[in-house]
Amino acid sequence: MDRFLFFVGCFLLLILTPLLAQVQPNKRYVFILDASGSMSERWDGKTRMAVAKEKLLQLLGGLPKDVSVGLVAYGNRIAGCSSARLYHPIQKGAASVVSQKISSIVPAGSTPIAQTLSVVGEYLLSDVQDTEIIFISDGVESCDGDPKSVLYQLKQAGKKFRLQILGIDIDPKGEEDLKRLSILGNGNYYPLKRPEDYDSSFQRIFYHTEPELITTTPPKESQTSLPRQNQIKILNILPYEDGSESGYILNYEYTGVTNTSYMVQLYLYPAEEKLRSFPVPPLRERRMGDLAKHQIEFQLGPEGKGRWTFRLPTGKRMRASAELWDMTGIPKILALSEEKPVQ
Repeated sequence: MDRFLFFVGCFLLLILTPLLAQVQPNKRYVFILDASGSMSERWDGKTRMAVAKEKLLQLLGGLPKDVSVGLVAYGNRIAGCSSARLYHPIQKGAASVVSQKISSIVPAGSTPIAQTLSVVGEYLLSDVQDTEIIFISDGVESCDGDPKSVLYQLKQAGKKFRLQILGIDIDPKGEEDLKRLSILGNGNYYPLKRPEDYDSSFQRIFYHTEPELITTTPPKESQTSLPRQNQIKILNILPYEDGSESGYILNYEYTGVTNTSYMVQLYLYPAEEKLRSFPVPPLRERRMGDLAKHQIEFQLGPEGKGRWTFRLPTGKRMRASAELWDMTGIPKILALSEEKPVQ
C-alpha cells in the first residue's frame, strides 16, 4: 500500500509541477516615468503627468501581488541633465509602494534618457531573469547622451530586458527616434494620442492581448471578405549606429494560409544588377550567386512578425527582399516580398 501511494504521489507531482510553474510566474517590471517640465503641459483637459499618474496607479492596483516592480524617473524638480534617480528597486509585491512614489513626483527638468537607461542597467537589470521596462515619455533625449549606445552596452553585457516605450503626443521625427530605441531594446513603441491609448497599450504589454476594436458596418461592396493568401512584407528598414559601426534593422510580417511551420529568408543584393543570360526561377528575383547577405528565421503559426539586424560595408548601396517558405514536408516557396532599398 505504501509503495502504491508513493508511485501515485510521484505521478501527481510530475503532472502538477508544470501547472504550478504557470500559475506562479515571477514577473519583473521597471517603470520609467518622464517627470520633465513638458509633462506639466495640458493634454485633454488635464496635465500629461496627471493622466500618466492616473493610468499608472490604476494599472499597479490591478497587478497580481507576486509581481515584482521597480521605479526610475528623471526630472522631478532636479535641475540639469543628471536627474535620473532610482526611486524604488525591483521588489516582489512592491506595487503599492511604487504607487506612493509615483503620486509624489512633480514634473520639472530635462530629459536625460541615456543616463536613465544607464541607471536602470546598473541597478535593476539582470543577466539571469528577463525584465520588462515600461518607459513613458513625452519627448526624446534633450541632453548630450546617446540612448542607442547605452542599449548596445547593456545587451553586450548580457542584460536580459525588453524596452516598451509609450510616447505621449510625440511629433513624427521624435516617434521615429523612440521607435528605433524600442526596436533596439527588443520591445515595441506605443503612440499615445489620447488618454484612452494608455489602456490599450497596457493591455498588450501586460496581458498580451489586442485591444477591442470599435467597428462600424462596412459598405455593402466590402462585406465579402477576400480569401486568405500567403504573403511576406518588409515593413521598414531603419538605420542605427553603434559607436564606430552602423547597420540596419529590418522589420517584416507574414501571413500564411495554413497553421504550420514557415521559414522566412532575407536576401540582400547590390543595388546595381548584374547582366544575366539565364532565366530566374518562379518567385525568385535572383540566383544565390548575386547575394551579399543571406539570413534565415523560422516561424510557427499562420501569421507573425520578426526582425533582422545586419551590418553592411560602408559605401555599399543594397536592396533587400524576403521569401516565405512552407516547411511541411518538402520545403517550397510560397511568397516573395516587394524589394526595398537599404538607405
